[in-house]
Amino acid sequence: MKFTINPKIYDDVSTLSDSDLICYCCDTDKKTIVDSIENGNRTLKAIKETTGACMGDKCVTLNPNKRCCSKEIRQLIGLYA
Repeated sequence: MKFTINPKIYDDVSTLSDSDLICYCCDTDKKTIVDSIENGNRTLKAIKETTGACMGDKCVTLNPNKRCCSKEIRQLIGLYA
């Protein structure tokens, strides 16, 4: 029997679980952002205001992608809005 595991690709939000962090600076997980989108927050600005995500300044050191999480938040908006 062969098992396959889909690896997490941190710049592809579809590979991440609900509990995986999107914003490492502010400790905001995927579920929190998706819930915000489903509650009507469909812009990066609105999600920042409601979740606190994308408001930190340690992206280069904390985020596995070594950059701001705004790209992943925009992916989530595209998937869930």
